[in-house]
Amino acid sequence: MIHLSSRKLPAAFLFTTVALIAWAATPAAAQPSAPPAVQVTDTATPAQNNKASWRSLHRKMSKDDVRKLLGEPTRVSVSRFYEAWDYPGGTVIFDGKGRLDAWSEL
Repeated sequence: MIHLSSRKLPAAFLFTTVALIAWAATPAAAQPSAPPAVQVTDTATPAQNNKASWRSLHRKMSKDDVRKLLGEPTRVSVSRFYEAWDYPGGTVIFDGKGRLDAWSEL
């Protein structure tokens, strides 16, 4: 399930978001090497797979609020315009101001 706002987003952002989600869903062996600004950790918590936690997300939540709901991400990808956190249960994307902008559940 993908949640995006109803406002119009630049095509480059949408393409980057879709590409990031598709990249995160591919098996690790098929993925190219990670970009230099990627931190990888293995700290999955049960809340990350809990649908109720994912359904409690809402736009403009802070990173701290998301971390309280879902725990520590397994991977963090940072770019100039957004930051994506990967979890076993999906991906969350923050805008340049550090507020939750979009997410997808796997």
